[in-house]
Amino acid sequence: MHAETTAALRRKSSRICLYLENTIFTRFVIAFSYTAKALFHPAETQYYQHMKSTHIYRTEYCASALFFLYSVALHAENIGTLLSELTSFSNVWLVFAAFFFFAATWRRRHNRSFWWSLKPWQKKAGLAMFTTALIIALVNLICIARPVVSDSPQADTVILLGGGIYKDGTLPKSVQARAETAAAYLLQKPEAVIVVTGGSLYNLPEEAPAIKALLIKKGVSPDRILVEQNALDTIQNFSNSAAVLASYRHCPVEEIIHSEILVVTSYFHLARAQFLARRMGFTRISGLGSHTPLLHVLNSYSREICAWLKLSLRILLTGKPVAVSGNP
Repeated sequence: MHAETTAALRRKSSRICLYLENTIFTRFVIAFSYTAKALFHPAETQYYQHMKSTHIYRTEYCASALFFLYSVALHAENIGTLLSELTSFSNVWLVFAAFFFFAATWRRRHNRSFWWSLKPWQKKAGLAMFTTALIIALVNLICIARPVVSDSPQADTVILLGGGIYKDGTLPKSVQARAETAAAYLLQKPEAVIVVTGGSLYNLPEEAPAIKALLIKKGVSPDRILVEQNALDTIQNFSNSAAVLASYRHCPVEEIIHSEILVVTSYFHLARAQFLARRMGFTRISGLGSHTPLLHVLNSYSREICAWLKLSLRILLTGKPVAVSGNP
């Protein structure tokens, strides 16, 4: 009886060990251990090149599959127009998938990484580019993670920034979260008015009217909602919203940009939105951030890093955006 129990436990342990060996996490650990062995024990490089192929190229295939599935999941959530799908940032994960697939296939055929086939100058250039990209990404990520969030805002004017719309006219969950955050504030401040801003890109429906409809559904009175439906980016969101508010209040744009304004957007977007608003002359800007759906966290923050880089280059090369004055 004892022998049978022991044998059963051994069979169960073997199955558990086999499962753990085939998990992606374990493969990454094993791959890392082989890499460390080669780095710190150069004499064993040949051993490393032979032994790593089993675990590392499978790890790379797993990584390729994960990036591919992630991109597919982002696209499948709600398909837009052909142009919007082709230009979507989520396609960048297909590039990562292709890279890891190529690396895994090369390793499987040649029993070593394609890195070892590169010339010395190519390796140095690759390392320099990777290091530069990593530093830029970290610096931008620090900027993204440090927005000024208002604990108890008192602004009577709210600007709700758009963030996309689907082909069928529905709003992404991240934009719905922005609208819900704005609606919660407006229900607490019955004297406040809001500008919903967002135009139409790639033959998609206009975003601002859809956001207005959602705010009304959340209990906000229609006469408190101003619509700006021509903006195509964050800079136009602010400049066009200032003009809409100036027309609504029958005052100069300069008076609007010096009034207290609350900007509502996703948390990852808040720091850049506040930076742009201050650069465009808004002197009393505060912010409220909304959550980002889990599926979109990696994609949204990666895209925002690229947006910060694009903005930095734009300021460096053109000096724009400049302060808002008069009609945009």
